[in-house]
Amino acid sequence: MKRWMIVLGLSAVLGALPVGAQETVIGFFDGPPNGDSGTGALPVTGWALADSGVKRVTLQVDGEDISQFVYGRPRPLVTDLYPGFPDSPGPGFGLFMNTTDFTNGRHRVTAKVLTNAGNEVILDGIHSINFVNNTSILAPFGKIDFPQRNADLYGDCDGNSQDLDPRIPVTGWALDLGVETGDAGIAWTELLLDGSILYSTRIDCTFATGLGLHNCYGFPRLDVERSYPFAKDAPTAGFRFLLDVGALIQAGWVRGFHTLTIRSGDLSTQTANVDEIPVNFWCFGDRPGDPASAGVLGFIESPREGRQYSVDGNILFQGWAVARGTVSSVEIWVDGDFFGNAAYGVDSRPGVISSFPGWPNVNRPVWRLELPASSFAEGFRQVEVIVVDTQGERTLIGERTFFVNTRVD
Repeated sequence: MKRWMIVLGLSAVLGALPVGAQETVIGFFDGPPNGDSGTGALPVTGWALADSGVKRVTLQVDGEDISQFVYGRPRPLVTDLYPGFPDSPGPGFGLFMNTTDFTNGRHRVTAKVLTNAGNEVILDGIHSINFVNNTSILAPFGKIDFPQRNADLYGDCDGNSQDLDPRIPVTGWALDLGVETGDAGIAWTELLLDGSILYSTRIDCTFATGLGLHNCYGFPRLDVERSYPFAKDAPTAGFRFLLDVGALIQAGWVRGFHTLTIRSGDLSTQTANVDEIPVNFWCFGDRPGDPASAGVLGFIESPREGRQYSVDGNILFQGWAVARGTVSSVEIWVDGDFFGNAAYGVDSRPGVISSFPGWPNVNRPVWRLELPASSFAEGFRQVEVIVVDTQGERTLIGERTFFVNTRVD
């Protein structure tokens, strides 16, 4: 009876099952909200559960099937409230919809669930969304993947580094949509430091033995293609710049806080700062330790930014780190409190090997620690990962924010 009471309480989010169907189907079409407006790549999300399991969820626009949602995403609160369904551990669905495929104006957007028993349900009725697209507002968009926000970046300020290249990769992706012929696509990408252009793919893209292509746009990004299959440059949306912190400090840039910005232009006349992050510049030997071995780089893979966790589950803290010397420990701090050392050297990352050839521990740079979500208070929490090398050098490689939900059924 408990499940049926819940279903009756949420009747507003249910669609109509075929006559005679004996199956419970519940769900909610999150957004965009009814009456909202959408431009360019529009995120569309929701969740759904069925007694027999969800076979697929289809995006519909004006009654026509457009594409299939990615189904199986975590939704901790839904999992807590509705246990026992086949897909309870991962009831979420989502995708990016290309609104430029449609005329400007109001359109009916719906999510259709097909269960394994063959029943079809339209979730939460119909959402009326106003699509608004023109060349002047369709600017490039993207993200800086590495380094992460507030990372400490080291450079060879004395020119004494002979064994390992001191330059640091700045990587990510950029895309552009358009509504006119010949408009869609990235024409160039630039790396800016505190608002000043350091490198432009239009004039600085080059190849060097051991370093490959750098200061270039057009690197394969299959993950971006999966999220934005309709974008022209999605399969090769990646950019890669090399940042020489030591040379910049020698040229007059100060130690300490700086801002890295990626700016892109499309094939028309639109430009945009697609992402911007704060970082800190240091020289090898600025902190206690051996100047020859100082310098750590790393990345937080999990938790993802903004990810929600149920209080009765676990949180995986995972990423990678390399040091010019040797990594001694990887510390996990949350909201300023120390929660333990992650195991180091537990796995490999081919991309790290290719980016940092010759660095110690590069073949197995992955660190990992799993903790109960109940270890943390409810709400938004911030994790900081600090890598310590054998010389005692402590380096913040990045920060992430996640959410702990203590509500249970």
